[in-house]
Amino acid sequence: LSGDNSQSVSIPAGDERQLFFKAKAKNEIGTALINVEASGLGEKFVEKIDMTVRPSTSLLKTSGSGVIEAGKSANIDMKADYIQNSVKGRLIVSRSPVVEFAKSLNYLVMYPYGCVEQTISTAFPQIYFADLIDDVYPAQSGNAMAKQNAYFNVQEAIRKLQTMQLYDGSLSYWQGGDYASWWGTAYAAHFLIEARKAGFEVDTKFLNQIYSYLGGQVKRKETQIYEYYDDGNTRKATRIAPKETFYSLYVLALAGRQDVATMNYYKANQQLMSLDSKYLLATSYYLAGDQAAYRKLLPQAFTGERSVTALGGSFYSYIRDEAIALNSLIETDAQSNQIGIMAKHLAQQMKQAPYLNTQESAFGLLALGKLAKKANESNATATIYADGKEVGKASNKAISLGKQVEGKQVKIDVQGGNLYYFWELEGLNTTGTYKEEDSFLKVRKEFYDRNGNKFSSTNFKQNELVVVKITLQSTGGFVPNVVITDMLPAGLEIDNPRLGGVGVSWITNAAVAEHFDFRDDRVNIFASAAPTEIKSFYYVCRAVSRGTFKMGPVSADAMYSAEYHSYNGAGMVVVE
Repeated sequence: LSGDNSQSVSIPAGDERQLFFKAKAKNEIGTALINVEASGLGEKFVEKIDMTVRPSTSLLKTSGSGVIEAGKSANIDMKADYIQNSVKGRLIVSRSPVVEFAKSLNYLVMYPYGCVEQTISTAFPQIYFADLIDDVYPAQSGNAMAKQNAYFNVQEAIRKLQTMQLYDGSLSYWQGGDYASWWGTAYAAHFLIEARKAGFEVDTKFLNQIYSYLGGQVKRKETQIYEYYDDGNTRKATRIAPKETFYSLYVLALAGRQDVATMNYYKANQQLMSLDSKYLLATSYYLAGDQAAYRKLLPQAFTGERSVTALGGSFYSYIRDEAIALNSLIETDAQSNQIGIMAKHLAQQMKQAPYLNTQESAFGLLALGKLAKKANESNATATIYADGKEVGKASNKAISLGKQVEGKQVKIDVQGGNLYYFWELEGLNTTGTYKEEDSFLKVRKEFYDRNGNKFSSTNFKQNELVVVKITLQSTGGFVPNVVITDMLPAGLEIDNPRLGGVGVSWITNAAVAEHFDFRDDRVNIFASAAPTEIKSFYYVCRAVSRGTFKMGPVSADAMYSAEYHSYNGAGMVVVE
């Protein structure tokens, strides 16, 4: 409490009075308990009130990984300026190289949005999660429950995909959407084929309708502009067949429904194929039993072409392209002499990249995870120290440490061979600060009253209706698949129109979002951004709790390239 913790008041008969006490939240998150005692007329009344204390900004994460050679050590600083009861840390040490990519697995499993591509990307690696989990999540962390969750998550993804199917067999990008996602449909077919192979239940009619759609799409023989960098790092553009075509042909071949006529057309027109498409078409012939065509089409190496990252369509990038090519080789010609070189190069690219999107993480983890299962066991051992005190050893089983290493200086000593490690630390910083910047995107937030008058400050009256206007613009080219997240300050509450909230008639320029996601403490808006158009989105909230509250920034992020982002507009909100 700020100030006195008791007050006296005289209340006339038939009347009422209000008393106000000021409180400031501690530097902690959780539930604040307030005890209220009122004494009068010889009696005492007691009430306990729970108040939720939550952060004004989102979670911050740091992580790292690497390999330690025999006879050497690694030092890791797991200290950070975080609110103490928000800190969560973990260190994994294992003989398996898959541990280096535990960050990618966590990123996929915890990804918060549910479009068709991300639903599959989240679940696809979990088909193999039970096989990898003994290395990534050892027994002491409760792997039996994690395995059970993995099985449940895969089956739930299958169920959700069924709800996204349209009349022509394709899948929509969002649940309730009305337009097809060609790449998402082919991706779903690939996932469903591998899920069925792993023993999950998949409806045959559902799959057959997808195959029918893909079979029709590959015959369309469309072309599109494709941009890439050559070996001299010169940016070039050419016209190719969509990458969806060759992924669809590959998936159909996996299902035993190869379209040889269409495959032959592209074999005769190889100038219409990107580098990764040649791998997919070659392995489609391998699956069809035509070894000669496979050897003729397969490139000598995955070099000479680096695609410019696509933020929509088939979501391609150089890392994703190499991962999907490597995955197709592992699934078909596991003895190919290209696999080792490609795997090493892919692993280097994934570790060096500042950001990985869901496509890069999913296909990269699938390919490297399958190879890791075949890795030879070594005799490497490790001793782990935290602030100079021994806290664990790693040998034939991986070790996972949490509380033992949080907020400490960690050292790993290795003997007998190479060991791999991954560490992560997450929490909420003590100041609630963030870096305000615009990187290829620009998002801003303004407040209006119910009549369309702009508020001159962020001071509102209790029970006042507040219209939030969020504008989005690209400062570069067209950027699809942008998610805007607006965290509400604690004194405001969403007045969801779908629940009978008050409408506002003065709004005439509202842009149409691809998808809205209303939650208790935030709004997520999914849209695209263009440099020639400022898009305006609106939602209505109400000032419900008196007090002074922190307001976090409104953020905009491209879901398929974290370099495209904008964070702006944190401050304070007063409800009087």
